[in-house]
Amino acid sequence: MNRPLFILKFIAGFLLALLISTSSAMAESAKTLGDVERQIQETSDQLKALDEEIARSKSMKDSLVKSVQEAQSKVGERDQRLKGLDQDIERFNQRLNTLDSRLADAQAGVEARKAHMAEVLRNSQSIGQQTALKIVLQNDDPAEADRLAVYTEYVLAAQNRAIEEQAAALKRVQSAQSAALKDRNWLNYIKKKASKQRETHLSTVNATKKDLGQVEADLSSKTRTVAQLKADQERLQALMEELKALQSTQSGYFAAGKGRYPPPVKGRITARFGDIKSVGKLRWSGLFIAAKIGTPVRAVADGEVVYNQSLQGFGNLVIIDHGDNYTSLYGGNREVIVQKGAWVESGATIATVGDSGGQSDSGVHFQIRHNAQVEDPEIWLKPDSGLLRASK
Repeated sequence: MNRPLFILKFIAGFLLALLISTSSAMAESAKTLGDVERQIQETSDQLKALDEEIARSKSMKDSLVKSVQEAQSKVGERDQRLKGLDQDIERFNQRLNTLDSRLADAQAGVEARKAHMAEVLRNSQSIGQQTALKIVLQNDDPAEADRLAVYTEYVLAAQNRAIEEQAAALKRVQSAQSAALKDRNWLNYIKKKASKQRETHLSTVNATKKDLGQVEADLSSKTRTVAQLKADQERLQALMEELKALQSTQSGYFAAGKGRYPPPVKGRITARFGDIKSVGKLRWSGLFIAAKIGTPVRAVADGEVVYNQSLQGFGNLVIIDHGDNYTSLYGGNREVIVQKGAWVESGATIATVGDSGGQSDSGVHFQIRHNAQVEDPEIWLKPDSGLLRASK
């Protein structure tokens, strides 16, 4: 066979194979970019829904704030009412103290009048007896005795009137005291009722404040979620741009090591590619390798760090671009050591094991993607990697 012709045919065949491979890779890249664009659209829809929820929460917050203000105003009114009632009750207490003093004085006056009258009666009887005997013995004029008797009657009548007046005054004081006691009792009832109303309004204030706190917490959470979604959307957009930029790069380095890569961490596989997750019908898109917190996480191959931040669902995430649209992902880290844009060698420590990915156990969520599509990581790792493998 003509050697130059053979070389030309070989080169033509190689170029044809390369063209077919490149076309296939570009088609897969286009599909991957479409997936990323759909994720961006889904994130936009979530943001729109959250914006509507935030608007409703703000309206509810305004309503609750108004309710708190109204209830606090009513509590203030009850406080003023109770303050006025306390002042009224204090005035009645002072009045009752005065009446008690007057009542004691009046009672003492009546008793004194009664004692004085008894003394007058005893004296008048003694005088009368002595005068009658003296008139009989000394033959005095009986008219004088009559005048003395009339005088005694006048004195007794005056004393009776004084006692009656004192008793009437005592009765008036007792009546005033009874009325004051009755009014004070009524004021205490009104105060008790106003206190209950105040406690009711205060309970309303506290309950409304609690609801307001829950709304504010929910609003704060939704606001943080919006910020996180916006940040994730920006990251997805950046990743899409990076995927577009990487479409033309081809080296064959990463694919050549298939089946010979070391695991990112020594541990036990607790979830394998395609396993159903515990929540819903979602499936694992990679491996979860359980390991102790703080264990070094190592890059499986050479590449550039294109992501080193937190991402919802992945925790602290590191993504390494290995060229030819191959990337490896390491999620759930405790601490990320490498910087974005850094070039790392195979086996280099890029992070430490953590539990930031939302899993109950610490470990690494490890993925391998080609054109952003997930592939089974186990077929890329060497068989004697030392991992404790879960059974199918």
